[in-house]
Amino acid sequence: MSKIIVAAPPIPGETLPMLRLARLLAARGHEVTMLAGSGYRGAAERVGLTFAPLSGLADYDIGEIMAERDRSGLPPGPAQIAFDWMHLFVNPMPDGHRALQELLNRDPDQYLVANVLFLGAFAAAKGAPGRRPRRWVGVSVMPLVLGGESPGAMGMVPAGPGGDQRAADAEFATHMRPVRDSLGALLRQLGADGDLAPVCDAIVLEPDATAVLTVPGFEFHRADLPKTVHLAGALPAHEGHDWTPPAWWPDLGGSRPVVAVTQGTLMNGDLSQLIEPTLTGLADHDVTVVAALGGRDPAALSIPVPANARVDRYIPFDRLLPHADVFVTNGGAGGLHQALAAGVPVVVAGTTEDKPANAARIAHHRLGAVLGTATPSAAAVAGAVTTLLADPEIRDNARRLAKVYAEHDAVALIEALALT
Repeated sequence: MSKIIVAAPPIPGETLPMLRLARLLAARGHEVTMLAGSGYRGAAERVGLTFAPLSGLADYDIGEIMAERDRSGLPPGPAQIAFDWMHLFVNPMPDGHRALQELLNRDPDQYLVANVLFLGAFAAAKGAPGRRPRRWVGVSVMPLVLGGESPGAMGMVPAGPGGDQRAADAEFATHMRPVRDSLGALLRQLGADGDLAPVCDAIVLEPDATAVLTVPGFEFHRADLPKTVHLAGALPAHEGHDWTPPAWWPDLGGSRPVVAVTQGTLMNGDLSQLIEPTLTGLADHDVTVVAALGGRDPAALSIPVPANARVDRYIPFDRLLPHADVFVTNGGAGGLHQALAAGVPVVVAGTTEDKPANAARIAHHRLGAVLGTATPSAAAVAGAVTTLLADPEIRDNARRLAKVYAEHDAVALIEALALT
């Protein structure tokens, strides 16, 4: 029907949802090319997508950047986020621009659906020599971070209880100003206009339209939401068609509550951060704990697996969440939205990237419990889970929000925005 480029930076939490979106767009009859880090070629081609690799600074190893000495000394918060922006998104922009131009030069008759953190479309849109796609739709996996007059914890770094959100936003803006200046300078080098809004605004406002993978009731209410910005809903959970349930799977059909826990696909190098405290804290509780290790071998656990726990390298959420009563997570957006779309209350840990912003929304709408640390104690996790299992209001809030997710078809909306 139409030719669509789907682009993303090489970060699992950003690329994997875009791969899922690309596959779903292809299933609707479109000719889709996936533009992503070279390490995702196999994943794209296995589902029948044409693949185009990023190169140069745009084709990085996220683990290597996270481990850089200059980053390791930065506390979670504005300084660390600014470092990540510079190295993960701004510096790779010229190479992302070149990769996108190569595809458009080969065939100008293509639409672009790009993760908002892929900045390769900025230069041509701002006047640099080169081709523009027929239409550019941004897709935001992270929560909406956009300046404006609406009150509330809007920022990437929400103020703590009783804190001043405007002061927190001002501190964040101070750290991000050099990021915007560097992006502007790179754009000018490519022949583009380097005049930009603050970068967290620009990534949402520069595309012809932007779909944020969230819903009203999770996002903060915005009376001033631009008409080009749409709350699209969540992508459907990945179907684990090639996944065989383990022998213990029937255990989830019993009368005991099921508590699912994961650290995601990126921050799972140290399972003592969240997986192990959850297993330990709930070992003596009348629940069944299911730990999905995001690809890690269960042998990586440094503790014995309790009798009431089931652990596996990989468990697809579309199979697991219908059985879950509580979902314990480090706060990554993908798993968080999938749990809420299934009506499951969440326990949120995590202090980096967009996790505090996600947690602020969970607390504001009473959809779960927020631990406020990436390394909670076993007692803290157990206490939060016990609270959620006993709190009918939070469970009802999650179930009501699930109905809102069900009213949204993110893929259909993104398709419509792209082809308008």
